[in-house]
Amino acid sequence: MNEQQPETDYKNKFEECNGRFEGVFEHTSAASKIINSDLEILKVNRALVELLGFSEAELVGTKIMDYACKDVVHHWEDLQDAMWKHGRPYFKLDACLIRKDKSLAWVHITTVLFQQDRHNFAYTVLDDFSYQKSLEETERRLSMALENSRMAVWELDLANGSIIHTAGFKQLFGVKDPAKAWNREQLLRQFVKEDADKLREVLSQISGESTIDFQGRIRTFDGVVRWVFLQGKPADEAGRPPTKILGTITDITKEKLAERDKDDFIGIASHELRTPVTALKASLQLLDTMKNGLHSKTASLINQANKSMHKITGLIDDLLNVNNLKEGQLRLRKSHFRIGSAIEDCCLHVTSEGVFEIIRNGDLDAKVEADSERIQQVLINLVNNAMKYAHGTREIRIDVKKLDKVLRVSVTDQGPGIAKEMLPYLFDRFYRANISSGQYSGLGLGLYIAAEIIRRHKGQIGVDSTRGKGSTFWFTLPLDAENKP
Repeated sequence: MNEQQPETDYKNKFEECNGRFEGVFEHTSAASKIINSDLEILKVNRALVELLGFSEAELVGTKIMDYACKDVVHHWEDLQDAMWKHGRPYFKLDACLIRKDKSLAWVHITTVLFQQDRHNFAYTVLDDFSYQKSLEETERRLSMALENSRMAVWELDLANGSIIHTAGFKQLFGVKDPAKAWNREQLLRQFVKEDADKLREVLSQISGESTIDFQGRIRTFDGVVRWVFLQGKPADEAGRPPTKILGTITDITKEKLAERDKDDFIGIASHELRTPVTALKASLQLLDTMKNGLHSKTASLINQANKSMHKITGLIDDLLNVNNLKEGQLRLRKSHFRIGSAIEDCCLHVTSEGVFEIIRNGDLDAKVEADSERIQQVLINLVNNAMKYAHGTREIRIDVKKLDKVLRVSVTDQGPGIAKEMLPYLFDRFYRANISSGQYSGLGLGLYIAAEIIRRHKGQIGVDSTRGKGSTFWFTLPLDAENKP
């Protein structure tokens, strides 16, 4: 009886260990299976069922090769050969398996050989890294897209000035040495001095909520001058002081050259049109003095021709103003004047026609130091804009209000309002809201010119609008010292 006790204990301990293994095998979060020398699946756990999407009954009795992607089948053949033919105790590989829903599961596989009842089996653990594989593939495609574009990604460490970047960054600057390290000063040295000074100021003023949108000229290591568009924003969590800036840099040389050619054409065409249009305008003015003795239809045609000539003259003036702005030739002739007088003068063409009513409110007696003619040009653009897009209403309101150190002038209409997505572009060159309707004429230059005039006065310009509730275009000008509240 005592001689049989050790054998009984051995069997009990074996069964106890086997039970523990079964429990660990079934409940572990690592997908696991047991296979034989033919790579037939003998046992699977719950994690593997969840990984592949097949039930236990569907998996047991099949071969792992049935789920292997074609381009990795040879890896399983290598495993079979190494472990069962050459007795290797373990084997590792990365494999791709096809799930029930036909999606792919990428797994790190570790297989350990064990023997039971004189037969060799293998215990396999599958570690799913599909997410990592997907991320790597996304990064690969992004890198390929960046390499084939004129864009590069960069990150600036504000503490030490170091810059990390994608390969396109050095291609853009024509760097020959791939090991060359970059920092903030190196980046600034590549810009033309005038633009480098502006970029340095932009970088020095970066804050948690600010963004960088900077266009400037660089000089590559080959001596070629290129235009680039530098964009970036703090990479830190909102509310924290910025420590790093993440952004992109894009070669916009082609766009700038095309823009220059367009500006040259506009400038030449505008000047060439000016002479014949002036002669035609003089002829129409002469006819206008003679229309009283003419047939009513003829007189009406002369009136219409004069109105059309006024529009043509305005368009040519806009084109010339844009060209002057681009070339820095817009000169300001500042003087001290009452803002109410400028409003009255610019609204005469509206009130005389009797179609619209101009309501003026606020601090009309406030004085500013500005170019009166240019400020009237801004006001005329804003009032004309209200007349054009709010033609269904009669009332246009102009409000003047003193704020801290500035005077705010706003022009409000009761028109249909402007879509929210259009607001950021209203002051861009050649941008026209509602252009698809085809009912509004113009080149989309009026608001752009108005914005540039106000900016040169060191003021601000903007718009507030809600669909169905009208629009308010506003601008600010520095107040005279005696007028500051």
